[in-house]
Amino acid sequence: MLSKYHLLREKSTLNFSPARCLWPFLAALLAAVAAPSLAAQIQTRPFVHNGYSRPYIVFRPTHLSAHPAVVFMLGGIGSTAESESQNFGWIDIAERNGILAVFPTPVRTDLNLPVNLKKNIPFWEMRGSRTHLLAPGGMPVDDDGYLLAVLEDVIHRDHPDRKRIFFVGFSSGSGMVQLFAARHPKYVSGIVAVATPLMDPPVDLAVAVPVLYIHGDDDEQFSGFETHSPHFATTPHGNWVTWGYLDGCRVQTAAKTDWGVRLSWEGCKSQAPVVADFVAHLGHEWPGSLDSHWNQKHRPHDPLNFTAMAWHFLNGIHPR
Repeated sequence: MLSKYHLLREKSTLNFSPARCLWPFLAALLAAVAAPSLAAQIQTRPFVHNGYSRPYIVFRPTHLSAHPAVVFMLGGIGSTAESESQNFGWIDIAERNGILAVFPTPVRTDLNLPVNLKKNIPFWEMRGSRTHLLAPGGMPVDDDGYLLAVLEDVIHRDHPDRKRIFFVGFSSGSGMVQLFAARHPKYVSGIVAVATPLMDPPVDLAVAVPVLYIHGDDDEQFSGFETHSPHFATTPHGNWVTWGYLDGCRVQTAAKTDWGVRLSWEGCKSQAPVVADFVAHLGHEWPGSLDSHWNQKHRPHDPLNFTAMAWHFLNGIHPR
C-alpha cells in the first residue's frame, strides 16, 4: 500500500504545462496539413497538340517510387480520358502496385462540331476505316505525334522508369497502341491490345516488343480496312502471327485454358513474350470493365478481368 508521501510524490511528477497539452493537437494539425502531399492524386493536365485541346489525366498513387512504371490506357470508340480512367480499373491497379496510370484524350470525328458521344464520337486513328473530318485549314489530328508528345511530357514531369513504359488499348485504342509500338519500339516496353489488330504493320522492328493480344471468338474475325490500308487485311490469329514475325520468334505453341486457348511464340528476340489469348463466347468488350456484363452471363463464379491479366503480363516482362 502506498503511503501518503508516495501519492503526493506521484502527483507532483505529472506535468500539466500548456505546451505539453497542446503538443498532440499541434501534431495532429501538422499531419493534416501534410496529408494532401502523401495522398493519391488524379491530375488533369492541359495539353494542346496541332492546335487541338487534348488534356490527359494522370493518376499518381499514394506510394510512388522515384522511377515508377507507367501504363497508358487508350479506350475504344466513344471513349474520353475521363471514361478511360473510370471504366477499366487501372487506378485501382496503379494504387495497389505503386505505378503511374495515364489516360490520353482521343479526338471527335468531325472537328467542325462539338463532341457528341452518340453522333460525333471520339476515336483513335489506327490506319483503319475511320478518319477525322477537319475544319477548313485545320491541322491533321496526328494521334501518333500526340501520344509521343504526351509520353515526353510524362517523362519530363514524372520521371518514370524508361524500361517500364507500357501501352494498353481496347478497340480503336488497341489498333493505335500497336501502331504506336510498331513505329516507336524503342520507347515502348510492352503492350496489351484487346479486340482490334495491327493495321499497316512495318517490314521489321528495330527492337522486339512484348505483346499480349486478346480477342473474343464472337468478335469480328476478319479485319479489312480498305480506306487506309487497301493492301492489308488480317484475322485475330493472323495478328498474333504478324507480331511473332516482327519480333523474330521461332516456335509456336498452343494450350487450352478454362476460358479458351492461349497461343505463344517462343525463341523471340530479346526473349520478348508474344502471346494471344482467344476467349470463347466473347464479343467486342473488356471483361472486368464497368460497362461489360459478360462475366455475369458466362463466368459468374470465376470472372475474367482483362485489366488484371494485362498488368500480370506487363509486370512480368524483363526489362531489356
